[in-house]
Amino acid sequence: MTNLQKKEIVQAIHEEKARLGSYARVATKVGVSEATISQMRNDNWDKIADGLWTKVAQALGFTSDEWQLAETLNFRKITSVLNDAKNESMFMAISYKAGSGKTATLKHYSEVNSEENVFFIQAREWAKRDFLLELCQKLGIDAGKGYVGVDKLGMKVIDFFAKRQSRKPLLIVDEADKLRPSALRWFITLYNELEDKMAVVIAGTENLEKTISKGVKYNKLGFDEISSRFGRKFINNLLGARKEDVELICRANGIDDKAMISKIFEEYEPVNIVIQEQSIKVVEDLRRLKRVIKRELIQKKYEISKPS
Repeated sequence: MTNLQKKEIVQAIHEEKARLGSYARVATKVGVSEATISQMRNDNWDKIADGLWTKVAQALGFTSDEWQLAETLNFRKITSVLNDAKNESMFMAISYKAGSGKTATLKHYSEVNSEENVFFIQAREWAKRDFLLELCQKLGIDAGKGYVGVDKLGMKVIDFFAKRQSRKPLLIVDEADKLRPSALRWFITLYNELEDKMAVVIAGTENLEKTISKGVKYNKLGFDEISSRFGRKFINNLLGARKEDVELICRANGIDDKAMISKIFEEYEPVNIVIQEQSIKVVEDLRRLKRVIKRELIQKKYEISKPS
């Protein structure tokens, strides 16, 4: 059982406590000691067997048929970037190939930290006005009736974050490589108005770094300033999923058999990459890996045992 699943079970415990009135009653309901419930709530998980977690989850009716994330190397690295950006109120950029787990991790982070002033938007091919209108909607900002100028829309968003600066707000913009140049240039204004008062993390495929770097090289309007605001650096050294990462993903989604996990890893035809002069096999496209695992789960579900 993964830490992500355990966190969801702890949330279910809190919700049941609100309904029943005390954690002692929750412990009685699920058939474990109050001390166990206390350890679960206080993140003292080392000595709690998976069987106890399963028992509590079943008693609370906690089930999840959705695809489960696992704390892979990429997951931990992206989460660390987001934490650092938020804590230090920095503008940072992640640029790496599709299928590396960026979107799933970014969405998950925004969901579990929604009460900590973390906001997420998935970009499309928007120019500045479209981007700001969509951002206003995501943030619950009244954009006003009729035509509202782009500058006024931008100031509404800036005012929204300025009022929350004491809580270190973080705006996550996924698939930022799809934004038109005018939308990308708006981050210059946002930075100028709220430097050290909020964090922004933009993420996209390799095209994000290529687009901004090319804009700088050919002196396109605003691109040198965009690059400057994001520190002229891109987080572009993510990895694919190593075998141990694939095992984490499989176990999080109900496949525990080591032979099956090895089969899934090798069937995918992992590629060799060199890290610090060491060759490592990795799965590069987690979307394809997800399909392979789901196929195995479906086959397992409808398996017919042969008569002995």
